[in-house]
Amino acid sequence: MEKHKTFGVSFHPDQRERANKRAKTLGLSFSRYVTLCVEAELGGSIPKLLGPNTSASPSSQPPPQGAGTSIDLEEAIERGGQYSEAKTLSIDFENDIEEILTTEELCYTRAEKVSHLRTDFVIQHIHPKTEQTLKIALECRYNIKNRYEVTLGQLIILQNLPVLDAVILVVPYLQNFDPTIKQTFQQQNIQITTPDNLLTTLNQTLNQLENKN
Repeated sequence: MEKHKTFGVSFHPDQRERANKRAKTLGLSFSRYVTLCVEAELGGSIPKLLGPNTSASPSSQPPPQGAGTSIDLEEAIERGGQYSEAKTLSIDFENDIEEILTTEELCYTRAEKVSHLRTDFVIQHIHPKTEQTLKIALECRYNIKNRYEVTLGQLIILQNLPVLDAVILVVPYLQNFDPTIKQTFQQQNIQITTPDNLLTTLNQTLNQLENKN
């Protein structure tokens, strides 16, 4: 049996993390992933990490008859893994926000359908004088830098729904937040806050709504 000598390879931490995630996504060990990449490059070809010699061999199966556009399964698996990871972080962030709301015994509903849209939370508050039910939509964004235009568009639509009285965007941090993006949200009367300031922002918004009505 032929023995292979082990060599140490130095990676930048970010590259090592990305490569390790890719290897796990493909069902490979890190060393096997690197070996396949090196072998392919020395052979003058692009690494075919989903070939029959790997555990993630579905790509070796021929596409269904009548299939139109071919699908890059390697890319599909990578993007699927990235999406799942981002979704998990988003749900964890929503859970953190719910803990804050629960601690203060606020009246709220989660994953509420408002008109034709879905919002993460709807806070309900009874006006002490008019007994009108005031509703504030809370949208949680773990990574606001990712497609912030979509978030802005959604919140503008929510802001203009007659069943809602206000909209608040909750993000993990405001440090290094793009001031231009922040200003754009504020121009649309959409407040941005963080978990540690959420209750203060909610109370301020409710006071403004009570005084307005």
